[in-house]
Amino acid sequence: MHRPTGETVLMYGFTDPQRTRELQYVMVQMGIRVKTIHDDQLGQTVGFLAGVKDMEENPNPEQYPPLNEEVIVMHNFSINKRIDLMLTNIQKRGLEGIPLKCVLTSTNKKWTFYDLAKELEKEHAMLMSGQLPETQKG
Repeated sequence: MHRPTGETVLMYGFTDPQRTRELQYVMVQMGIRVKTIHDDQLGQTVGFLAGVKDMEENPNPEQYPPLNEEVIVMHNFSINKRIDLMLTNIQKRGLEGIPLKCVLTSTNKKWTFYDLAKELEKEHAMLMSGQLPETQKG
């Protein structure tokens, strides 16, 4: 196992235990911290869930219905090559891709995990239909 890098991946919606173990193995071997997000955490901000300083827990988060998609959010990756390497390592293990993924930003860190996942669903559907999502302002 490699030394921790400070990088974190939030994982949500992975229901196949074998797939989950394989994905976590890839990340841990790269020194990436993995945090599983549960349905009761969907109302928390993504920044709080990722451990961003100054992002406080919502003591009374809104409860949202479970999502039917796998989602990963990557935080604190210093260079894009690390993200590319992680995705390549996932592919090398023969694991199916994860369509709903993003990097934590100064804008989306303030969103609830649920809202971020819904936005990723919308953007993915647009990309699959050949449309380009509008640039987010924030």
